[in-house]
Amino acid sequence: MNFDIDKKEFLKGLGLIQSLAGRKTTLPILSHLLIQCANGLLYLTATDLETGMCEKLNADVHEEGKASVSAKKIYEIVRELQEETIHVQKRENQWITLRCGRSIFNVAGLDPDEFPSLPTYQEERFSKVSILLLREMIEKTVFAASNEESRYHLNGVFFVKNRKGEKESLRMVATDGHRLSLIDREGGMVGGIEKGVIIPKKGLLELRKAISEKTGEAEIELYFDQTHGFFRIGGSLMVIRLIDGEFPEYEQVIPKENDKRVVMEKEKIYGSLRRVSTMASERVEGVKLSLKTGGLEISAYHQDFGDAKEEVEVVYDGPPLDIGFNARYLIEALNAIGTEEVIMELKDEGSPGLIRPAALTEASDQCCIIMPMRI
Repeated sequence: MNFDIDKKEFLKGLGLIQSLAGRKTTLPILSHLLIQCANGLLYLTATDLETGMCEKLNADVHEEGKASVSAKKIYEIVRELQEETIHVQKRENQWITLRCGRSIFNVAGLDPDEFPSLPTYQEERFSKVSILLLREMIEKTVFAASNEESRYHLNGVFFVKNRKGEKESLRMVATDGHRLSLIDREGGMVGGIEKGVIIPKKGLLELRKAISEKTGEAEIELYFDQTHGFFRIGGSLMVIRLIDGEFPEYEQVIPKENDKRVVMEKEKIYGSLRRVSTMASERVEGVKLSLKTGGLEISAYHQDFGDAKEEVEVVYDGPPLDIGFNARYLIEALNAIGTEEVIMELKDEGSPGLIRPAALTEASDQCCIIMPMRI
């Protein structure tokens, strides 16, 4: 293996995939990346066996071949090199040599044949979806997915085709048992999600990062088989192992009888929650919402530090109501809503609250549901 590559090109590829290499692993090969020269192009591959990514880069290939070296170490080396062409050559015993200007690095490697191969995909099954649409759907749901390993089937986002009347849309749903976030968007067809798939939270966060880096791309190609999701953006291919489990019957959780409707300015309520929650207990993070005609009082109490309260003007003409919520859940739900005005729908102090944008269309739906807490 022997090639020359521009530092910026090499660093761009390494930056995208080096975080995928398994840091906490008992298999040393998973902390490495695979460098492969074939058909006049350079391919970088990293995987932790749950999420894998292959990045195609432009390089001047003199000799085809492959090598496997520490992802973290080669990223650190290339990041510090001068802004020049880097010459990379494989040596005996799986080592590689990097030359740039007057710098020479000899890096130890492992047998590239031990590197796990990514699952194969079927070219004809890919569908195209807007990158901006997919990123929006991820950002507005992934925060609500569970981090508890014991609730494995909730550690991801449910992706399914949704039909409402004659209209079809893409739907993403995430829940950790205490809150739920749902979004529907019109966005074409995606193969393999008729019955729904659960995409792991970690994989989606890596996908969002890759999407953010690909500023020049307008569309992403994707499809799902029974075990994996395949995502192709320009010269990048990401493969994510799906969660094998049953996603809960989330539609039963969506409240249908919340008759108390509060219209709020998002920035005002967001700022007020941020301020008052500084006095909420660190363990439960609870704030109390006290509703009355035309106003909302947000209050919090901390047994060691004191208390706080703030009044916010809202549009509400129902009976008084006191209800407690986790402040962080409310703040994250408001963050996920893009409109200037939001609507909160409540029933009583023991029933879940529903937050949604003030402006909705038939095919573009969104809501966040938060379970109440006693304060």
